[in-house]
Amino acid sequence: MAFATIQYFSRSLSKASAFNVIFPDDPAIPRPWSTFYLLHGLSDDHTIWARRTSLERYVSGLPLVVVMPDGGRGWYTNAAEGYAYEDDLTKDVLGLVERTFPVKAERAGRAIGGLSMGGYGAVKLGLKHHETFASVNSHSGALAFLRTDPAENKKLSPEFERIFGKEPKGGPEDPFAILEGIDHGRIPALRIDCGTEDFLIQHNRDFHKFLEDRHVPHEYEEFPGNHNWEYWDKHIQEAIAFHARNLKLKP
Repeated sequence: MAFATIQYFSRSLSKASAFNVIFPDDPAIPRPWSTFYLLHGLSDDHTIWARRTSLERYVSGLPLVVVMPDGGRGWYTNAAEGYAYEDDLTKDVLGLVERTFPVKAERAGRAIGGLSMGGYGAVKLGLKHHETFASVNSHSGALAFLRTDPAENKKLSPEFERIFGKEPKGGPEDPFAILEGIDHGRIPALRIDCGTEDFLIQHNRDFHKFLEDRHVPHEYEEFPGNHNWEYWDKHIQEAIAFHARNLKLKP
Protein backbone atom coordinates (compact mmCIF):
# COMPACT_ATOMS: atom_id res chain seq x y z
CA MET A 1 0.00 0.00 0.00
CA ALA A 2 1.04 3.61 -0.57
CA PHE A 3 0.67 6.46 1.90
CA ALA A 4 0.29 10.19 1.26
CA THR A 5 -0.65 13.42 2.97
CA ILE A 6 -2.85 15.69 0.89
CA GLN A 7 -2.69 19.41 1.62
CA TYR A 8 -5.65 21.32 0.20
CA PHE A 9 -7.68 24.48 0.61
CA SER A 10 -11.07 23.77 2.15
CA ARG A 11 -13.72 26.05 0.76
CA SER A 12 -16.08 24.97 3.53
CA LEU A 13 -13.60 25.93 6.26
CA SER A 14 -12.13 28.90 4.34
CA LYS A 15 -8.67 27.72 5.28
CA ALA A 16 -5.95 25.22 4.47
CA SER A 17 -6.41 21.69 5.76
CA ALA A 18 -5.05 18.19 5.22
CA PHE A 19 -5.93 14.52 5.15
CA ASN A 20 -3.90 11.34 5.08
CA VAL A 21 -4.66 8.59 2.62
CA ILE A 22 -3.65 4.94 2.21
CA PHE A 23 -4.18 3.49 -1.26
CA PRO A 24 -3.15 0.44 -3.30
CA ASP A 25 0.19 0.49 -5.07
CA ASP A 26 -0.07 -3.01 -6.54
CA PRO A 27 -0.99 -2.82 -10.25
CA ALA A 28 -2.67 -6.22 -9.92
CA ILE A 29 -5.39 -4.77 -7.66
CA PRO A 30 -8.35 -3.99 -9.93
CA ARG A 31 -9.84 -0.52 -10.25
CA PRO A 32 -11.99 1.36 -9.44
CA TRP A 33 -11.39 1.13 -5.70
CA SER A 34 -13.79 1.72 -2.83
CA THR A 35 -13.24 4.34 -0.12
CA PHE A 36 -13.29 4.21 3.68
CA TYR A 37 -13.47 7.59 5.44
CA LEU A 38 -11.95 7.02 8.88
CA LEU A 39 -12.50 9.72 11.53
CA HIS A 40 -10.41 10.60 14.57
CA GLY A 41 -11.45 11.52 18.10
CA LEU A 42 -11.72 14.81 19.97
CA SER A 43 -8.09 15.16 21.04
CA ASP A 44 -6.42 13.94 17.83
CA ASP A 45 -5.98 14.83 14.16
CA HIS A 46 -5.70 13.26 10.70
CA THR A 47 -2.34 11.62 11.49
CA ILE A 48 -3.39 9.56 14.49
CA TRP A 49 -4.85 6.40 12.90
CA ALA A 50 -1.67 5.80 10.91
CA ARG A 51 0.55 6.60 13.91
CA ARG A 52 -1.17 4.50 16.55
CA THR A 53 -2.43 1.44 14.64
CA SER A 54 -1.25 -1.02 11.99
CA LEU A 55 -4.00 0.18 9.67
CA GLU A 56 -1.85 0.13 6.53
CA ARG A 57 -1.03 -3.52 7.13
CA TYR A 58 -4.66 -4.39 7.88
CA VAL A 59 -5.92 -3.08 4.52
CA SER A 60 -3.01 -4.46 2.49
CA GLY A 61 -4.17 -6.10 -0.71
CA LEU A 62 -7.69 -4.69 -0.62
CA PRO A 63 -9.05 -2.51 -3.45
CA LEU A 64 -9.66 0.20 -0.86
CA VAL A 65 -8.60 3.79 -0.27
CA VAL A 66 -8.60 4.82 3.41
CA VAL A 67 -9.10 8.56 3.83
CA MET A 68 -8.32 10.11 7.23
CA PRO A 69 -9.54 13.71 7.32
CA ASP A 70 -8.82 16.37 9.95
CA GLY A 71 -12.01 17.15 11.86
CA GLY A 72 -10.39 19.43 14.44
CA ARG A 73 -12.56 19.53 17.57
CA GLY A 74 -15.61 20.21 15.44
CA TRP A 75 -17.63 16.99 15.90
CA TYR A 76 -17.88 16.62 12.09
CA THR A 77 -20.69 19.18 12.23
CA ASN A 78 -21.48 22.52 10.62
CA ALA A 79 -21.22 24.58 13.80
CA ALA A 80 -23.94 27.00 14.78
CA GLU A 81 -21.03 29.40 15.29
CA GLY A 82 -17.77 28.29 13.74
CA TYR A 83 -16.36 25.91 11.16
CA ALA A 84 -18.40 23.76 8.77
CA TYR A 85 -16.65 20.42 9.30
CA GLU A 86 -19.55 18.38 7.93
CA ASP A 87 -19.40 20.22 4.61
CA ASP A 88 -15.61 19.96 4.58
CA LEU A 89 -15.80 16.16 4.72
CA THR A 90 -18.85 15.51 2.56
CA LYS A 91 -18.03 18.11 -0.08
CA ASP A 92 -14.39 19.18 -0.08
CA VAL A 93 -12.61 15.99 1.02
CA LEU A 94 -14.96 13.54 -0.68
CA GLY A 95 -14.99 15.62 -3.87
CA LEU A 96 -11.21 15.91 -4.01
CA VAL A 97 -10.74 12.19 -3.39
CA GLU A 98 -13.16 11.27 -6.16
CA ARG A 99 -11.57 13.68 -8.62
CA THR A 100 -8.05 12.50 -7.81
CA PHE A 101 -8.16 8.74 -7.23
CA PRO A 102 -9.68 5.96 -9.37
CA VAL A 103 -12.52 5.24 -6.93
CA LYS A 104 -16.19 4.39 -7.19
CA ALA A 105 -18.11 7.66 -7.02
CA GLU A 106 -21.26 5.97 -5.79
CA ARG A 107 -22.93 4.91 -2.56
CA ALA A 108 -22.03 1.24 -3.03
CA GLY A 109 -18.34 2.14 -2.95
CA ARG A 110 -18.23 4.32 0.18
CA ALA A 111 -17.87 3.46 3.88
CA ILE A 112 -17.35 5.69 6.92
CA GLY A 113 -16.19 4.94 10.45
CA GLY A 114 -14.41 6.40 13.43
CA LEU A 115 -13.71 6.37 17.15
CA SER A 116 -15.19 8.39 20.01
CA MET A 117 -16.01 11.82 18.51
CA GLY A 118 -15.34 10.18 15.16
CA GLY A 119 -17.69 7.30 16.03
CA TYR A 120 -20.42 9.86 16.62
CA GLY A 121 -19.41 11.63 13.40
CA ALA A 122 -19.47 8.45 11.34
CA VAL A 123 -22.92 7.39 12.56
CA LYS A 124 -24.32 10.92 12.29
CA LEU A 125 -22.94 11.50 8.78
CA GLY A 126 -23.70 7.96 7.65
CA LEU A 127 -27.35 8.38 8.62
CA LYS A 128 -27.74 12.01 7.59
CA HIS A 129 -26.10 11.30 4.23
CA HIS A 130 -27.51 7.80 3.85
CA GLU A 131 -27.58 8.19 0.07
CA THR A 132 -23.80 8.74 0.15
CA PHE A 133 -22.53 5.92 2.38
CA ALA A 134 -23.37 2.23 2.21
CA SER A 135 -21.53 1.03 5.32
CA VAL A 136 -20.95 2.69 8.72
CA ASN A 137 -19.04 1.69 11.84
CA SER A 138 -18.36 3.25 15.23
CA HIS A 139 -15.81 2.34 17.88
CA SER A 140 -16.47 3.72 21.38
CA GLY A 141 -18.74 6.36 19.88
CA ALA A 142 -20.18 9.33 21.77
CA LEU A 143 -23.49 8.41 20.20
CA ALA A 144 -25.78 9.90 22.85
CA PHE A 145 -23.65 13.01 23.37
CA LEU A 146 -26.47 15.36 22.44
CA ARG A 147 -28.85 13.63 24.87
CA THR A 148 -26.75 13.87 28.03
CA ASP A 149 -26.18 16.68 30.53
CA PRO A 150 -25.03 19.84 28.63
CA ALA A 151 -22.99 20.99 31.62
CA GLU A 152 -21.08 17.70 31.66
CA ASN A 153 -20.66 17.84 27.89
CA LYS A 154 -19.06 21.29 28.14
CA LYS A 155 -16.47 19.83 30.51
CA LEU A 156 -15.51 17.29 27.85
CA SER A 157 -15.92 19.69 24.93
CA PRO A 158 -16.02 23.42 25.79
CA GLU A 159 -17.10 24.02 22.18
CA PHE A 160 -20.33 22.08 22.75
CA GLU A 161 -22.86 24.94 22.79
CA ARG A 162 -21.10 26.94 20.08
CA ILE A 163 -21.24 23.92 17.77
CA PHE A 164 -24.62 22.40 18.61
CA GLY A 165 -26.65 25.25 20.12
CA LYS A 166 -28.43 25.24 23.45
CA GLU A 167 -30.97 22.47 22.76
CA PRO A 168 -29.43 19.88 20.41
CA LYS A 169 -31.42 16.86 21.59
CA GLY A 170 -33.80 15.77 18.84
CA GLY A 171 -32.24 18.20 16.38
CA PRO A 172 -30.56 17.74 12.99
CA GLU A 173 -27.26 16.55 14.47
CA ASP A 174 -28.76 13.96 16.84
CA PRO A 175 -28.27 10.41 15.45
CA PHE A 176 -31.38 9.17 17.30
CA ALA A 177 -33.56 11.83 15.66
CA ILE A 178 -31.93 11.45 12.25
CA LEU A 179 -32.64 7.73 12.20
CA GLU A 180 -36.33 8.33 12.91
CA GLY A 181 -36.63 10.24 9.65
CA ILE A 182 -35.07 7.65 7.35
CA ASP A 183 -36.88 4.92 5.48
CA HIS A 184 -35.46 1.73 6.99
CA GLY A 185 -34.69 0.38 3.55
CA ARG A 186 -32.12 3.15 3.00
CA ILE A 187 -30.28 2.91 6.32
CA PRO A 188 -26.63 1.96 5.68
CA ALA A 189 -25.21 -1.23 7.10
CA LEU A 190 -24.31 -0.43 10.72
CA ARG A 191 -21.69 -1.86 13.07
CA ILE A 192 -21.16 -0.53 16.61
CA ASP A 193 -18.68 -1.74 19.20
CA CYS A 194 -17.43 -0.50 22.55
CA GLY A 195 -15.22 -1.65 25.40
CA THR A 196 -16.97 -2.76 28.57
CA GLU A 197 -14.72 -0.48 30.67
CA ASP A 198 -15.20 2.53 28.37
CA PHE A 199 -16.78 5.65 29.88
CA LEU A 200 -19.00 5.85 26.78
CA ILE A 201 -20.40 2.33 27.08
CA GLN A 202 -23.88 3.56 28.07
CA HIS A 203 -24.04 5.76 24.96
CA ASN A 204 -23.53 2.67 22.86
CA ARG A 205 -25.96 0.51 24.81
CA ASP A 206 -28.63 3.20 24.55
CA PHE A 207 -28.21 3.52 20.77
CA HIS A 208 -28.15 -0.26 20.36
CA LYS A 209 -31.45 -0.53 22.27
CA PHE A 210 -32.90 2.30 20.19
CA LEU A 211 -32.03 0.38 17.02
CA GLU A 212 -33.38 -2.88 18.42
CA ASP A 213 -36.66 -1.29 19.47
CA ARG A 214 -37.14 -0.08 15.88
CA HIS A 215 -36.04 -3.39 14.34
CA VAL A 216 -33.14 -1.75 12.51
CA PRO A 217 -30.63 -4.40 11.38
CA HIS A 218 -27.15 -3.77 12.78
CA GLU A 219 -24.15 -5.44 14.36
CA TYR A 220 -23.44 -4.60 17.99
CA GLU A 221 -20.61 -6.01 20.10
CA GLU A 222 -19.03 -5.30 23.45
CA PHE A 223 -15.49 -6.44 24.20
CA PRO A 224 -13.17 -6.22 27.19
CA GLY A 225 -11.33 -2.95 26.94
CA ASN A 226 -11.20 0.76 27.58
CA HIS A 227 -11.10 4.04 25.66
CA ASN A 228 -7.61 3.55 24.27
CA TRP A 229 -5.52 2.59 21.25
CA GLU A 230 -4.98 -0.98 22.37
CA TYR A 231 -8.73 -1.46 21.94
CA TRP A 232 -9.06 0.49 18.65
CA ASP A 233 -6.05 -1.12 16.96
CA LYS A 234 -7.55 -4.52 17.65
CA HIS A 235 -11.13 -3.83 16.65
CA ILE A 236 -10.52 -1.71 13.55
CA GLN A 237 -9.67 -5.05 11.95
CA GLU A 238 -13.26 -6.22 12.46
CA ALA A 239 -14.56 -2.95 11.04
CA ILE A 240 -12.46 -3.39 7.92
CA ALA A 241 -13.84 -6.91 7.47
CA PHE A 242 -17.38 -5.55 7.96
CA HIS A 243 -16.90 -2.90 5.28
CA ALA A 244 -15.20 -5.39 2.96
CA ARG A 245 -18.32 -7.56 3.11
CA ASN A 246 -20.72 -4.67 2.53
CA LEU A 247 -18.68 -3.10 -0.27
CA LYS A 248 -18.02 -6.56 -1.75
CA LEU A 249 -14.24 -6.14 -1.70
CA LYS A 250 -12.00 -8.99 -2.80
CA PRO A 251 -8.22 -9.05 -2.15
